[in-house]
Amino acid sequence: MKTIKSNIKYILGVAGLASILTGSLQSCTKLEPKLYSDLTTKNAYSTESDINAALTGIYTSLSPYPGDAYLYYAGYLVMITDYATDIGFSTAAGDPTRMSNFTYDDNNRYFKFNYQNMYQVISNANMLIDRIENVTIPEDRKKQIIAQAKFLRALSYMDLTDAWGPVPLITTVKNPTESYNEPLATVEKIDAQIAEDCQYAMDNLPEQWAADIGRATKGAALTLMGKMYMRSHNYEKAKIYIDQVLELRSKGIYKLNPDFKKEWSDDNKMDMGLIFGVLHEPTLNGGEITNHFGPTDNREVTDRWQYYGVSLDFWRKYSDLDPRKQFFYYNYEGKAARDKNTKHGFFYMLPAKGQTTPPSDTVKFLQNVATKKYSYEMVNNSYLDGRTIQVFRLADVILCKAEIENALNGPAAALPYINEVRARAGAPEYGQHPNFPVPTNKESMIDALVDERGFELVFEYKRRQDLIRLGRYEKVSNAYLKGRGLKENVTEAMRYFPYPLEEARLHQEMTTANPSRLPK
Repeated sequence: MKTIKSNIKYILGVAGLASILTGSLQSCTKLEPKLYSDLTTKNAYSTESDINAALTGIYTSLSPYPGDAYLYYAGYLVMITDYATDIGFSTAAGDPTRMSNFTYDDNNRYFKFNYQNMYQVISNANMLIDRIENVTIPEDRKKQIIAQAKFLRALSYMDLTDAWGPVPLITTVKNPTESYNEPLATVEKIDAQIAEDCQYAMDNLPEQWAADIGRATKGAALTLMGKMYMRSHNYEKAKIYIDQVLELRSKGIYKLNPDFKKEWSDDNKMDMGLIFGVLHEPTLNGGEITNHFGPTDNREVTDRWQYYGVSLDFWRKYSDLDPRKQFFYYNYEGKAARDKNTKHGFFYMLPAKGQTTPPSDTVKFLQNVATKKYSYEMVNNSYLDGRTIQVFRLADVILCKAEIENALNGPAAALPYINEVRARAGAPEYGQHPNFPVPTNKESMIDALVDERGFELVFEYKRRQDLIRLGRYEKVSNAYLKGRGLKENVTEAMRYFPYPLEEARLHQEMTTANPSRLPK
């Protein structure tokens, strides 16, 4: 297939077919890859095997594989979630730095490709849902396939609306000529579609699959539904769904790993706390996740780039008593010899706050730190890795429960849940250490949740929407910019990103909206 063009009009016409024509590979299923080189839009969806391949293609669209997987959930999503907050700090010139400095424009490639990839998932899902009705498949199996497609569609619409707010709502197969200037739907209207899709998924997906791993489950749909209601601050409804996820824990479906580090081990692809994730296998659909998130010039994890780095300002927010502070790469000797007269590398050191001059010419100051989440306990050091991207996990849901209880019943009701996550990590619990007094009101508990969600979920594509939902986006982001000596330019209008330039050129509503969404 030719490279996908950059605007949604083209994607809607070809993406669903492309997922079958290429026999997309996705390690989250047991489906055997097939090459459908002679299929057309007329005969591509004629057998159950075709439908299975199409479903696999939708999963694959979460982590597109254009040679090396690095798009959407394989990496690019971090730039429109954890970057443009206090977490991300880029040393790479151009678009990455513009994201972490809040100086982006509508021509940023991370807007373009994330928007495109999200709609590719949606288009693939729409195509399958439309075509499956003409294929002979047992009814219960058909419903499970549709439920997975609807869940994946809902997930992408959640991601789209987190980033851009109103977007085109498309739930049918569209001819490319019909998708031109598709009207923007309100977030409320899209939320109603997310709720409808999630309800179908909850009604038709199992609590766990007998054999296939990585597929969407009832718990994944419940989690997405709960998060959708949390976003609109409808905590009463959110509680209904988040509580059901915790009931699944009580049934033994999910469990917190007693060692927070082991959640990220390369030989633990399906952790007991994983609710939904994107899986990779080096020989099938290996990603560049470790390449981008791993440390630079490191003896333990070699030949990685530290392209996505955590800001020193955020890292310093961790208490020294919190073991998660050590789950980053810092203060280490590099692998490469620093010159021809020695076998020793440079020492990569974290500077003290305000320290600008290294103590010797054999020391280099780190400008950011690499997380160990995507390189912990490497099974092999291959260029393309088999890391799991955890989209939803139990610790996140427990912190959602804390947020819900705080909103509905106050900080005392939230305390056990935030402390459960901290205790698992080995961090001091609130009320059990003099440096961590119990939050006494809802606002102070929100501040504690802002910190805790950051500490626990760093670089899991959650930070920006967390800060916005909890009402701290402008405050936290501007404090971060001030600490770096940059202009404090984050306003409420920037809670939505500008629409990608190539889309806005075709869409008058987007063109009109973009100026107010740009940093000033």
